[in-house]
Amino acid sequence: MGGGTMPYRYAIAALLFLLCGASLAGPERLLSGGGEAGATPGAGSDRPADFTLPDLDGRPVALGPFLGKKPVFLVFWATWCPECEAAIPEINALTTGPVAEKLRIFGLDFRESRKKVALAVKARGIRFPVLLDERGRAAQAYGVVGIPTYVLIDRRGNVVYREHVLPGDISRYL
Repeated sequence: MGGGTMPYRYAIAALLFLLCGASLAGPERLLSGGGEAGATPGAGSDRPADFTLPDLDGRPVALGPFLGKKPVFLVFWATWCPECEAAIPEINALTTGPVAEKLRIFGLDFRESRKKVALAVKARGIRFPVLLDERGRAAQAYGVVGIPTYVLIDRRGNVVYREHVLPGDISRYL
């Protein structure tokens, strides 16, 4: 590769990241100036926003009943996201490793069809429950502005981690 192609690629990647963030934020957040950071639980708050989303079988799953029992790890992802795909083995390892009994994991797919997501889950060997954020409302409630976004809610029900990269040592949050 030529010496000048890497900065160009980084610039394109940064532009794509910003465009994804703008599309996830939704027009109401972009046009209104974003509103109060703590106005919505989950978005800029240490309190999680509750939601009910369908799983791949169409059954509704609510976050509320899982809060306060053990930490909950939310993985906002999409089938088109290469970083999301690369993280699957590490997230799968959390379902069988030493923290498996101490942590509840939910993958929240962003605005894709049930069929497309189900095919990706099977093909990629995803071993954690996947919910369909078909309208992007859960992502919006958590202030997600790029995919992937990882949110960790501790046992007391507080958002203690919200980043675009997996936490290095998730056990320190448990």
